Amino acid sequence: MVINQKHINYKRRFSWLAILLAYIIMLSCTNHSHKNDVRPQEKIFPEIHTGPATFHPLGGVIETFEVHFDKLGNIPVEEYGVVYAFLPETTSVDLKVDGPYPVARFKETAKTGSNTESFKIGFPTGMHALTYRAYVKLKGGEVRYAENSFNKTY
Repeated sequence: MVINQKHINYKRRFSWLAILLAYIIMLSCTNHSHKNDVRPQEKIFPEIHTGPATFHPLGGVIETFEVHFDKLGNIPVEEYGVVYAFLPETTSVDLKVDGPYPVARFKETAKTGSNTESFKIGFPTGMHALTYRAYVKLKGGEVRYAENSFNKTY
C-alpha cells in the first residue's frame, strides 16, 4: 500500500476528531450539579430583648443590666450590652451605640438565655428619667437592637 499526502491528512483529521469526541464524552460524564460547591450560608441574626435593670433610686446607682438572647444566630457576636440615657424627664430618644449616649458593654461571652452584668453607674444630678435598650454588635460591624426598651422615672 502506498501512503500519500492525502492519506496522511485523513489520519490527522481522524485523530483530532477522536480527541474531540473523547473530550465531549468526558464532559458529559462529569457531574455538573455543583452539589459540592461551597455556597454562602444564610445569615441568622441573634434575637435579643432588653431585660429589666436593677437600680436603687435612693442610692442613685444602676446595679445591673440584663440582655436576653432567644437565639445567638450564626454570625459571631463581637460585643453586646445596653445603650442608655439619663434624661430630665421621660422622653423618647434614639438610643444608638455610636450616638451621644453611653454604652454599658458586657464582659462575658454571650449565651442563650439571660445575660446579666453588674455595673455601678451613678445617677447624674438634675436627671429624673432613665431609658435603655439592649444591642449586639456582630462580626463585620453590624449593630442590631432589641425591639423593646425600658423607661424608668426616679
